[in-house]
Amino acid sequence: MLIERLGWIKSGEIVMKMVHKDGSVEIRRMQNVIVDDASLLMAQLMSGLPVVAPGIVVLAVGTGDPGWDLQNPPIATAAQHLLVNEIERKTFDSVTYIDGLGNPTVTRTNIVDFETKYLDTEAVGALVEMGLFGGTNATLPGGGTMVNYHTFPVWNKPSTSTLTITWRLTF
Repeated sequence: MLIERLGWIKSGEIVMKMVHKDGSVEIRRMQNVIVDDASLLMAQLMSGLPVVAPGIVVLAVGTGDPGWDLQNPPIATAAQHLLVNEIERKTFDSVTYIDGLGNPTVTRTNIVDFETKYLDTEAVGALVEMGLFGGTNATLPGGGTMVNYHTFPVWNKPSTSTLTITWRLTF
């Protein structure tokens, strides 16, 4: 398992919150998968050389392969490099350190929350995959280096709802 091989990410949790036009709220919680390419960004940081490319900067969401069973998509693997069918890529609204009690803090810690809010007209579709990207050209579709990837049973995001995704990494 990649986490055991690298040892630098202990865990990751994803919280997805969809707010519908009528005010109703749906919440899903899940675990992430650290992909093999994450080691490329980590090696760059650890090399001691000047870091030119940014760290993790965007969250991408997608609809997966048209042949997938949307209720049971393939399990995310560490070999993934890109989303299968990316529909939206967005920079984070906030990146926040979290203390040991789960509270935001301005002090550097080993826990970081990356939060992105997709507005009503963004990321509309039958979502089944998402990933975190960093490095050179990460803000461009198909660019950057994937760090984390996750697949999940379909969550249909209509154009009348917002979707906030918080991706927590614990190092």
